[in-house]
Amino acid sequence: MPTPSGETRHILISGGAGFIGSHLCDLLLSRGDTVTVIDNLSTGRRENLAARHDRLRFIEADLGAALSALGSGERFDAIYHLAAAVGVELVVRDPIRTIETNVGLTSAVLRFARERARPDCPGGIPTLVASTSEVYGK
Repeated sequence: MPTPSGETRHILISGGAGFIGSHLCDLLLSRGDTVTVIDNLSTGRRENLAARHDRLRFIEADLGAALSALGSGERFDAIYHLAAAVGVELVVRDPIRTIETNVGLTSAVLRFARERARPDCPGGIPTLVASTSEVYGK
């Protein structure tokens, strides 16, 4: 969906190759947005994303490294942070590392949103941070 000035919106989705992320990606593309997806494919699948789309950029990488590597001139109008270390088995086996990973990823995304904000978004890029089903426990 274009911005009020008529420009195409550029959306970043972390964890965009997962079930929810890929459906969100499809919706945003159908509205006319340009979408960049970052996913390490630990639980997502490349096949979940549109095979070829001129407004879709897929980056297979660790989220922290990918955020650092994005060019400083690249701007986003919104961020959907869906990436997380997930799986009840993983949480039970290594809860501290899982929590540290998820908190660290979220912190990196929020820092990125603040540092890369456009002048008309002094509070940072609007960012949605989703939870995982692990909040419900085993």
